[in-house]
Amino acid sequence: MMFNIVIIGVGGNINSEDGSHPVKTCNKAIQTFKDYSIKVKKQSKWYNSEPIPKSNQPNFFNCIVIAKTKLNENDVLETLHKIEEKFGRIRNKINDPRSIDLDLIDYSGKIRCNKNIIIPHPRAHLRKFVMGPLAEINPDWIHPILKISVLEILNKLKKQKLHEFYL
Repeated sequence: MMFNIVIIGVGGNINSEDGSHPVKTCNKAIQTFKDYSIKVKKQSKWYNSEPIPKSNQPNFFNCIVIAKTKLNENDVLETLHKIEEKFGRIRNKINDPRSIDLDLIDYSGKIRCNKNIIIPHPRAHLRKFVMGPLAEINPDWIHPILKISVLEILNKLKKQKLHEFYL
């Protein structure tokens, strides 16, 4: 069986229940990916950005992970939700503040849209906090539907603010 390449958006904007900064919580979660048959190949730097849609909640910390797996796309998504739960994510309302958020951005360039999954992520191309870190570690990535490069997409998102974050 061949490996599939997955692109995962990782982020958070509030401390976890144990008081850990979102970057610390997310880094711990990334380290557990291997326990779920997702092998990390590359991880971007961390970036800080305003919440979308704009709100009075804290800024987000985001990175992108490229990994390989033999899991199918539905199993990857389900696994990401399990990991979020393990690290304290409670899904109440959409766009609530959260200590961890794991989004499946791309799965080997496949296009799927059904009640269980939408890939590529339907709003990834609208978010500099996804495209910026992705361009850093995979500048040759081509959006499976739009058929344009991450660098071209990023160029269209110039007005969105994105800052590298250092612990």
